[in-house]
Amino acid sequence: MKASRRPPLIHDQVAQRYDRARPGYPSALFDDIVSYAKLAGDARILEIGCGSGQATLPMAQRGFRVDCVEPGAQMAAIARSNLADFPAVTVTCTDFERFSSPPASYDLLLSATAFHWVDPRIRFRKAHDLLKPGGALALFWHRPVQTEESRDFTDAVGHVYKTVVPELTSDYVLPPSPDRVSTEYEDLIPASGYFVDLEIRKHYVRTHYSAAAYVDLLGTFSDHQTLEASKRHRLLDSIEQLIADKFAGAVIRETVALLYLARRK
Repeated sequence: MKASRRPPLIHDQVAQRYDRARPGYPSALFDDIVSYAKLAGDARILEIGCGSGQATLPMAQRGFRVDCVEPGAQMAAIARSNLADFPAVTVTCTDFERFSSPPASYDLLLSATAFHWVDPRIRFRKAHDLLKPGGALALFWHRPVQTEESRDFTDAVGHVYKTVVPELTSDYVLPPSPDRVSTEYEDLIPASGYFVDLEIRKHYVRTHYSAAAYVDLLGTFSDHQTLEASKRHRLLDSIEQLIADKFAGAVIRETVALLYLARRK
């Protein structure tokens, strides 16, 4: 996953769909974070790019104070609604680059499927500066994978991508096996010079989708959203029809929830 700059608030344009369709993360992943960071009950957490709160809620349910930064106004409003039962959670509508807080304010900085959007020139330095000495960094993403269980579908849907949107085939035609997931932040985090004690955890996730739910999910991906509208509709309609005709209306999506843990230098 390459560091990149986002089109302006691309996910905010489909905020309700994002909240409805995007999956959460395994409970064991959050257990890994809490254990690695040695979080006490009064720990302060900063979340970068909280979206509608999929990764915020498990930490809030564990009783932690979480300050969330979310640049999209619609997404931030949904997150506030989803997290209304947790007064120790705040959601600030801004991006991480403009967020301001005293140095060494936080015990943990986490980011779920969002850190790649942050300006690579400042992201690790600013994360370091906001963390207390010995504070922890937790970055995680869902990464698509395939096993024999999903191979027939990934082969068939790959043909659709090659036909309709060949520019996306590198990402959607041949997902790796779970043991071959790319771990590019394995190099980026130590190379920043701001973090040590890197650990990588992988949590396999297997999710059932109806045809409608699967294309709902695809419609939240930034590379699909930025396609020309007629091409995007043709792609999603073709995939939904494929699932209905060839896979009895339902498929399995396999991912690895890939977690990077490191400690402030």
